[in-house]
Amino acid sequence: MKIRSFYKQAVLAVVMLCFISAGSFAGDKNDFKNKMVFKEAEKLLAKRNALFSLDADIKLGVGIANTSFELNKPDTTGQLTTTTSKVGPSIGATLSLNFFGFGFTTGFAYGSKGFESSNGNKTNLNYFNIPLLLYFDFNVGPKVRVEGNLGPYFGLLMSQDETTLYKAKNFDFGLTGELQFAYMFNKYMGALLGGSYEYGGLNNLSNNELVKKMTTSTITIYTGLKFEL
Repeated sequence: MKIRSFYKQAVLAVVMLCFISAGSFAGDKNDFKNKMVFKEAEKLLAKRNALFSLDADIKLGVGIANTSFELNKPDTTGQLTTTTSKVGPSIGATLSLNFFGFGFTTGFAYGSKGFESSNGNKTNLNYFNIPLLLYFDFNVGPKVRVEGNLGPYFGLLMSQDETTLYKAKNFDFGLTGELQFAYMFNKYMGALLGGSYEYGGLNNLSNNELVKKMTTSTITIYTGLKFEL
């Protein structure tokens, strides 16, 4: 019931603003009364914006990816027995629906995963991810906002380096968590700084004669811009 009343008040505020504008064009001389009504309308709209917002984030960062293999038999090449992390670019855009400080986030993210083998060869796995996350935020002072996301993602394989040792699946399912800070220049735009952790391969990214199971884990540090709609 409270939610409905706030929306009714928001609509009423817009209607009042329209009548005030019409009255001013019509030469209404009751300026003091109009100013009072205008202030009340502004308060109602501000209260509505405090409850509901739509944010768009543009992110650019660097990911540190690790790939783990569980083998069916010994790897005579030694390339999958001991692997190290690989650094790659990350870019993404998300849209967050915020209601009472909680909400839902989706969008897209492109990341270069993979690994570096013991002989120094780097293997790239490039995925296009679509997150479906729960969202929360809270303010720290008038300009700083703390935000977080947690939930599953679905990944589509864009490209991978040719290899005879394994073939990554075209579809990836995993979990991701994110924490970021937003410094708002004004109520419409701000700067981002954050990090995320992603665990991929819940559906097992590879399964063949050599590889029994393949999973990924990626830590990403990023910056970007926030737009509040």
